[in-house]
Amino acid sequence: MLIDSRFVVSAVVLSIALFLGTKCFEQETEAAAADTVLIHAKIYTVNARQTWAEALAVRAGKIVAVGSDSEIRKYQGPNSRMIDAEGHLVLPGFTDSHIHFLDGSLSLTQVSLDDATSVGEIQQRVKAYAIANPKLPWILGRGWQYTVFGATGLPNKSILDQCVPDRPVYLESFDGHSWWANTAALKMAGIARDSADPPGGQFVRDPGTGEPTGAVKEDAADAVIRRVIPKPSRAQTLDALRHGMHEANAVGLVGAISPDGVRVGDADFAALDIYAGLKRAGDLTLRFYIGSRIEP
Repeated sequence: MLIDSRFVVSAVVLSIALFLGTKCFEQETEAAAADTVLIHAKIYTVNARQTWAEALAVRAGKIVAVGSDSEIRKYQGPNSRMIDAEGHLVLPGFTDSHIHFLDGSLSLTQVSLDDATSVGEIQQRVKAYAIANPKLPWILGRGWQYTVFGATGLPNKSILDQCVPDRPVYLESFDGHSWWANTAALKMAGIARDSADPPGGQFVRDPGTGEPTGAVKEDAADAVIRRVIPKPSRAQTLDALRHGMHEANAVGLVGAISPDGVRVGDADFAALDIYAGLKRAGDLTLRFYIGSRIEP
């Protein structure tokens, strides 16, 4: 998802979207019917007093009992949802400790280059995306790897100019520390030979001509280029967050910590009202901790 990637977690056959915690689960003296009963599982509870279990019962979004199949069967009611884990491993939901969730969610609808292994493959994907989205003012994406570009590890604007010469293209590296702009994007941002590097960032330049190559490092991405990219609408933000939460839940992610900060792309803190609206509507399926950097 976890380092600083989007929605990538350790593979498990089955993971529950609920946090089991570390306290001992007390069995209720009189079992009321549960909303969900999971049986025939190999459940790791993160509870030293009851490390493993076969079954669990969930009511109103909370785990009310953990134990053997026979112990948990008493929570089965006429309307309970029964899940047979068929002996598969069940783990507590994961919390991503460093993720820019909205930024990652928006990228799910953009050009994906995570597994692109050659310049030609990157060009093909970018061109296909541009053709499929003729009305987009900017072509955005992420995931390119440094190793694709040989010894320097950095791309050049000419590669993108060949496949999309008429619209700005701006692509984030897989680790979120470098970006790649075509000529149109540099022009839109006003970046030229005499443009000064902003604090904490760099516009990589051709050693012979001094012209920017299109590779952008660290804070230079936010100081100039990302400020001229149109911001997503509220509707686009909502759609992106719903999509992101769905993908996150699908791999067992139930919580996310966004450090946010001063980066233009780190919009989680700025979108707190949208997160709050999702919570009020009962659509917030992850527990979020969102911070903001305070400058001295």
